[in-house]
Amino acid sequence: MADLTVKRMQTFATTLVSGKRTAKTVENVLLTLSSILGSARKWGYKIPEVALSDLSLPRKVKAKPRCYSADEMARIVSSADEPLGTICFVLCATGMRIGEALALRTEDLDFTRRLIHVRSSVYAGTLGTPKSDASIGSLPMPPVLATRLKTFLDSKHYRHNGQRLLFANRRGRPFSANKLREKKLRPLLLLLGISEFHSRAFTHSGTESLRP
Repeated sequence: MADLTVKRMQTFATTLVSGKRTAKTVENVLLTLSSILGSARKWGYKIPEVALSDLSLPRKVKAKPRCYSADEMARIVSSADEPLGTICFVLCATGMRIGEALALRTEDLDFTRRLIHVRSSVYAGTLGTPKSDASIGSLPMPPVLATRLKTFLDSKHYRHNGQRLLFANRRGRPFSANKLREKKLRPLLLLLGISEFHSRAFTHSGTESLRP
């Protein structure tokens, strides 16, 4: 154990990395080893103290978030009942959070300037402010989205309500994102054979996948 110098520990760390293990796995192994050696020192064994900062370790690379492919997005939107289909369309075309989409009011839709104003968000079915101040603002409304929204507003699926919500449940209140996912989206994805991901997976698909 007296030979567990920085050089030997670095050789061990390099061996772990060469085995194509992730940076997090390598760190966990070395932390476990460091804990074992720390206990051994308390028991009287003469072991050199080597800190992780003394070693050259691989950089942690944040995993790229999974998003639905263009084909998956098109299948979801075309197969979903309303208002889920249009909600998914909005998420994909604007990149906004699900809570922000569910909080949209009709006055937030500026068809003249082709803008969508983000002013509120829904949390557990209750209207509130967006997650951060940076979320408050105006987003572009692509022509394909403008057409979809106008069609939705003219359809029987748009429920007139006192809060003028774009998407309202039967009681005229905002949808709960969790209930919408559990009762509508999850069964649809299961039917289509598409893996379920976080709602932000919709925001990177792009409007090209939604063109008729």
